[in-house]
Amino acid sequence: MSADAQGSGTEDVHKYVPMYMAHNAKTMQFARAGLAAISGSAAGILGLKNLYGFAFYAVNWVLISFLLLAIKTQFKPHLFFKGGAKDIFTDGFIGGLLSYILFHTFLYGLVHLYQ
Repeated sequence: MSADAQGSGTEDVHKYVPMYMAHNAKTMQFARAGLAAISGSAAGILGLKNLYGFAFYAVNWVLISFLLLAIKTQFKPHLFFKGGAKDIFTDGFIGGLLSYILFHTFLYGLVHLYQ
């Protein structure tokens, strides 16, 4: 065996299986889509506007990211995502924000504008 194959200090030889990586990303996006819909609905019903609405989304985003990090990856995100914890906290932020705005606008209009 060559020196590289025996592990001459190169401990970063973890192989990622593309099928499993895609499944992990899909599972994470499913949780994020649910969060965006529920938190957008809650913010719309509560009547949160302007920066309060975006702050509500940001707090929920950080909360679900931490829960994914703690529960799903057990604080070992490098085993599930190539980018590690960065992928958990940043991937899908804009897509989730658009879904959040959609549900917020819909329920805010139903509850507060059409009374």
